[in-house]
Amino acid sequence: MLKKIAAFVLGVTLLLALCAPAASAIEFTEGPAPGDFRPLRLELEMMRRGLANVNVFTDGIVVLREGKIIYERYARGWDRTTPHRMYSVTKSVVSALVGIAIGEGYIDSVQQKVVEFYPDAVIAPGQEGKLDMTIEHLLTHSSGLPGDSDDADAWWEANASPGEAFDTGKAAFEIPQVAAPGGRYAYSSGPGLQTLACLVSRAVGMNLFEYAKLKLFGPLGMDSVTWDAAGDGRSYGGFGITMTPEDMLRLGILYLNEGAWEGGQIIPADYIVATRPPSPNRANYGYLWRTYSDEPGYERAVRAAGFFGQFICVLPGQDMVIVRTGSAGPVVRAVTGAALKYPAAERLFMRIVYPIAPLKGVPLRYFMEAMF
Repeated sequence: MLKKIAAFVLGVTLLLALCAPAASAIEFTEGPAPGDFRPLRLELEMMRRGLANVNVFTDGIVVLREGKIIYERYARGWDRTTPHRMYSVTKSVVSALVGIAIGEGYIDSVQQKVVEFYPDAVIAPGQEGKLDMTIEHLLTHSSGLPGDSDDADAWWEANASPGEAFDTGKAAFEIPQVAAPGGRYAYSSGPGLQTLACLVSRAVGMNLFEYAKLKLFGPLGMDSVTWDAAGDGRSYGGFGITMTPEDMLRLGILYLNEGAWEGGQIIPADYIVATRPPSPNRANYGYLWRTYSDEPGYERAVRAAGFFGQFICVLPGQDMVIVRTGSAGPVVRAVTGAALKYPAAERLFMRIVYPIAPLKGVPLRYFMEAMF
């Protein structure tokens, strides 16, 4: 009897192993830098970006060219395998999952109406424009919903605790629309992106993080990724992912190869191409990836970008991927740490730090705690 049970367990284990997606076998090795590569120029550019993102110091930077690492540097306490908060790089991951869901037939196209996935949503009088809101509108921050600069975090504060009818995926239908879909660009880390993330989850019929591990992180060998969730257990759409520089490189390589990975197609190539619109909008934003003008060396280039200077820069014209991580500078950390403990310091934080932070679509408490 025991032998039969052991044989059954072994058989089930083997079956699960055969059905599970194979992890990537890619290994990163070092290679020679081209003669025109200037590390100092790169570091100065990273410092400039750091200053622009309330952070002078770079935690890590890696440059991959033609499949080889040609430059790598880390601050004390960091290395290639140290997990790092990605902030809005999360948006680019959500975009990738939209593409995967389209490729698998769970979503028809980016032109599909958002309301089709939310038949239970209630649309308030005067908000009928939401019936025309498409997935593409959410992917391009043109849904007509308030953006981060409109203090969209108020929705998070009003829905901070789970309740019987709590569903962050319905954010787009609960917050007032301020413009017709397609008529206004408004960068959003909150309601619009939360609805998009939950839309993918509804479409595929499973938790978004689990779907990502099955269809994206697992096949690429991205073992370091964690993904925070809202109070209702649904993964955040505009922020919340943590990953290592090594796994950032893997995602960059996937986009460098237009969705192909080790002989298979993870994201449809036409969706990757559509991520880089032929005529970038005023904000140079594609499907949740920032784009560049097609000047020499930047043809078809895209960048996943997050607060404090996190980014994955994909440069197909140079067969190159650059990743950079950073975190809050010491002054910002000190003020924020005090604000978490003392009311007077919190008032100082709200007057000095918060007004210059381009991340107002994130729940305030989460944003403050994320600085550490």
